[in-house]
Amino acid sequence: MIQLDNENLELLRACLNHYKPELLQVIESKELVQIDSELGNKIRQSIGNEFCREGMELDSEPNEYGIRLENLIDIIGEMFLCK
Repeated sequence: MIQLDNENLELLRACLNHYKPELLQVIESKELVQIDSELGNKIRQSIGNEFCREGMELDSEPNEYGIRLENLIDIIGEMFLCK
């Protein structure tokens, strides 16, 4: 189970639902799911896809939503990159 606050969990759920619904089981599981680099990168890729679609202003700077997505990418990365 991925440990996130409710706001980030809902954001992640929305990204996965749209881009990688097969990974929803990772955040829905009551059991501990090991986040390795392959799984972590798949999750981060779905967030990155959403960032590219909705997270930037016309000048390519992140909007408020994009900043939230970038933060979530960092949080997920810390779960497997900093081990």
